[in-house]
Amino acid sequence: MALLKFIYGMQHYKTIRLRVGSGSFDALVADTFWKRLIGLMFRDRLGRSECMLFVFNRAGRHGIWMRNMLFSIDIVWLDAERHVVDFVERAKPCKGLSGCTTYYPRMDDMFIIEFGSGTVSRSRICIGDIARFRPDY
Repeated sequence: MALLKFIYGMQHYKTIRLRVGSGSFDALVADTFWKRLIGLMFRDRLGRSECMLFVFNRAGRHGIWMRNMLFSIDIVWLDAERHVVDFVERAKPCKGLSGCTTYYPRMDDMFIIEFGSGTVSRSRICIGDIARFRPDY
């Protein structure tokens, strides 16, 4: 855990503008192995207009594990064309190694967006919506 916290402190995150549903957000970009592994660990919250965008090198069913998270989140999976293919609302954090749920989409994804809990409903995000952001990954 101490090693992950050290690595987290060494990361520099790019921020981009992202739009999906009726919302517009400042997205921290997790585009490396370490940034994706750490995700939102060690953060105590996300603001209403903040999110984290996970960028993967290839399509697959990428899971999100809630271990060491400090708050609940909404998770949105996007395919290579940036269509919303699945989402989970109010995923709860967990402690320890056992009993932690890993959330997977029903279809392959290329991007994942993590929002503060309640954002999917508040921003009316639906399956099939298109997320808009630059640069083109």
